[in-house]
Amino acid sequence: MHAVPADNFLEESDMATASDKAKDVIEEVADKTDRAINTAADKASSATRRAKSVAQEAVDDSTDILEDAVVCAKSMIRANPIASVLIVGALAYLCGRMK
Repeated sequence: MHAVPADNFLEESDMATASDKAKDVIEEVADKTDRAINTAADKASSATRRAKSVAQEAVDDSTDILEDAVVCAKSMIRANPIASVLIVGALAYLCGRMK
């Protein structure tokens, strides 16, 4: 069998240790990066859900306001039909004059 000099054996052992350390560092960095990416994705997803919820509430609120305005306008027209016809006529006349 071939004998390996002691100096050569230490160099190979040191290289193996350095290689193992490098692999460990790379795995640790990969794990930390993966956790950071997952955390960022979770935060973005959460922010998107909150924004969607706020937007939906705004749409619902504006829909309610518009419906209330229509109900109010109908009530005013029913309460004052002659005045309503006169106002619409005046607006139509003014719009016709603007052209």
